[in-house]
Amino acid sequence: MLTSTPDNTLATPSRSRILVVEDEKMVRDFCRLLLRSRYNVATAENGRVAADMLLQETFDLALIDLQMPEMDGLSLLRHIRERHTDVDTIILTAHGTVDTAREALKLGALDYLSKPVDTENLERTVRIALELRRMRQEKERLSDLVVMYQFSQAIASSLDMTTQVDQISEFLQQRFAPETLAISLHNPEIQELNLLRLYKSRRNSAIRQDPVPLAPECDDETMLKAHMKLVDGPGADKPTLFAGVVLRTQDQPIGYLHMARRNDQPDFDASERKLLSVIASQIAASLDNARLHQQMKDQHWQIIEALTEAIDARDAYTFGHSKQVTRYAVRLAEAIGLPPQRIELLRYAALLHDIGKIGIRDHILLKPGPLDDDEFAIMKEHPTIGGRILKKVRTFRDAIQIVEGHHERFDGKGYPNGLTGEQLLIETRILSIADAFEALTADRAYRPAMEDEKALQILQDGRGKSWDADLVDTFIQLIRAEGATLRIGPRLRQDRLPFTMAERAVNANI
Repeated sequence: MLTSTPDNTLATPSRSRILVVEDEKMVRDFCRLLLRSRYNVATAENGRVAADMLLQETFDLALIDLQMPEMDGLSLLRHIRERHTDVDTIILTAHGTVDTAREALKLGALDYLSKPVDTENLERTVRIALELRRMRQEKERLSDLVVMYQFSQAIASSLDMTTQVDQISEFLQQRFAPETLAISLHNPEIQELNLLRLYKSRRNSAIRQDPVPLAPECDDETMLKAHMKLVDGPGADKPTLFAGVVLRTQDQPIGYLHMARRNDQPDFDASERKLLSVIASQIAASLDNARLHQQMKDQHWQIIEALTEAIDARDAYTFGHSKQVTRYAVRLAEAIGLPPQRIELLRYAALLHDIGKIGIRDHILLKPGPLDDDEFAIMKEHPTIGGRILKKVRTFRDAIQIVEGHHERFDGKGYPNGLTGEQLLIETRILSIADAFEALTADRAYRPAMEDEKALQILQDGRGKSWDADLVDTFIQLIRAEGATLRIGPRLRQDRLPFTMAERAVNANI
């Protein structure tokens, strides 16, 4: 049974809470009566009772006798160190157990008092301990504010979902050192909860990766249950020290974040749980913004792909050309280590590089034989026409120079501006190689497709003249190593070329 005397008549929110754990009733009552004028004081007659009280109440400081029945002072200290790290401790010890008191200091006790307890010494030691606690908490709060500011700056630097999740996970792992960390996010469009990140320091349990169905509107309990379905696998070792929070924006749950520790780790203390609840709103907002941003990018990309297919569909022989060129160009850019932002720009430019062919008349664009000089002069206008079209869309303006230059040559003999060498953006040089190779290895109205090696030999012969020599060398290595996997679809049959719209539809995947 608990022996608790909290002096509720004097309780105020600002008063520190002290737990006196002492088996001698006289010493216990002395400490309570002496300290109750300034603090809220509760008492326990042994360590077992104190451990039960710590589960039910919050205390700032515990005065602990070393020699007690059922659970002695050192055992209680170990328990507090493992389960209640936010509670400070002072040891009460007889003269004969000073060495044991020193051992207690190693377990985290702030100080020790020898019995019989001196009034002045007790008041001073408690006052100093609580002042040190206040200073430490202020320092921790300031540190948390700095960390939160840094966290806010980090997640505000990007709208990319993967980057956001990486930064959030790194922060949580460094700050809380969890055994397990899991973040899920609700996709209301397809009514699914998806697992964005699952970190386990001991990866010995099965992980469910499939999304969990979830209605657009759900309560917190439903969100938690769906989240745990994603995280827990058969036979999973579930830690019991759990800290979780619903991620919500505009007062609607959009996901869940939880961390867990093993039983031999300290539990999440009050300050950690408070910090987690505070940053949860930032995490929710950043992930929701990243999701909306990705959704807009996906829609934007779908529009571009639809436009590209409309352009390519004018000619059965070049249908799918822009997608294939994009595949080659992006892979070459990755191989030379181009930054992700520039690869993304190249992806847009490659898909749209032939958009200017919209302005070329069909009798020239679809002519089944060689073009005469006048016709070729008109055909050479399509990069410039493409640039003019893209200027009208702000999103595409950075891609204009790449699109306009995809028929320039390294030696300056290309069109439309006769640019040479380093005057050409690296993206432009990459695109011109990808465009040339795809054109050589695909069927055209005026000739069948070449074999890869013959086309690669043409690129090799044009090193330093038509194309950047170093990029040609890298591209040749890529095609020889990965050509089959880079090709989107099979070549058209060379013995029969499609001329009708019906045949074009049949071969629309090429």
